[in-house]
Amino acid sequence: MTARRVLFALSCCTFGLTACATTYDSTMATDPSATSTTSTLPSGTAAELLPQLAAEASALSAVMIAQGDASAQADRIQQLWDAARVEVGAHRPDLLADFLANVARIHRAVQFKRSADADKTAKNLIVLVNAYLAG
Repeated sequence: MTARRVLFALSCCTFGLTACATTYDSTMATDPSATSTTSTLPSGTAAELLPQLAAEASALSAVMIAQGDASAQADRIQQLWDAARVEVGAHRPDLLADFLANVARIHRAVQFKRSADADKTAKNLIVLVNAYLAG
């Protein structure tokens, strides 16, 4: 009886290990040079992008109240910031942390459906944009 169990256990292990073998389908191989990447970041200087960011942030609470796509609006604000961040950091590093914090607040306002927080953050961003443009 124990010999049967040992034989059964060995056969289970053998079949189990062969099931774990890695197989590759050569028909699925792709040429890495054939893949393309695209950037969804807006282009322009920080002086061009930051006023757009402020305008998008100012419109966010209305989008939230109308139950529009606030997430898409917040993503657009994030994209504008991502495109301008390096230039802002190079020219006005003193403003960088405040911009980062307020863009994060935009996402939290959308996440928790707080249009008043979006309004307050938009006002903060307008002040930051004006400080950058003046500086």
